[in-house]
Amino acid sequence: MVSIPHPKVAFGELAEKMNGRDAVISVPRETLTLLLDLYICCWDFDENWYLATYPDIREAIDQGQFPSAWAHFRAVGYFEGRLGAKQMVDTEWYTATYPDIAKAMLDGSVTSALDHFVQFGYAEGRLAQDPRVHPNWYAPRYMLAENSAVCDETTCTADFVSRGYRQLAVPVPPR
Repeated sequence: MVSIPHPKVAFGELAEKMNGRDAVISVPRETLTLLLDLYICCWDFDENWYLATYPDIREAIDQGQFPSAWAHFRAVGYFEGRLGAKQMVDTEWYTATYPDIAKAMLDGSVTSALDHFVQFGYAEGRLAQDPRVHPNWYAPRYMLAENSAVCDETTCTADFVSRGYRQLAVPVPPR
């Protein structure tokens, strides 16, 4: 595998600024876009599903606004809150992890875990299914040292669901 690029190669002057303790660092839009693109690439995307789900994207591609659905998702779609692939909601896991949804389903105010996730849960930062966190990958990168030493799959998953997901942690090694 190729080694990670030197920070000055990847980020230019920004690399030196990161060594300072400044509270605010201005990042060129191009650099921020590259960093976000790197993060977005870690997640699932299904070109055919995306086009079928969001027919307006086909028109944008046909008009030359984007070369592909993937390009649209990375540049615009993700930031519009669009999903990149069909969601498989594990109802048992979802309702066990989010008991308020289990109660809402019993009350009849929510029709299903899938409906809740697509309509509300995704935007609320909920997960559709067990993220299958790899403790040996996740713990040393995202957890405090005293917690990472005792991190099993259950503990790491709980950390990812409550904190890591919202802090852009990646639960498993990127593909």
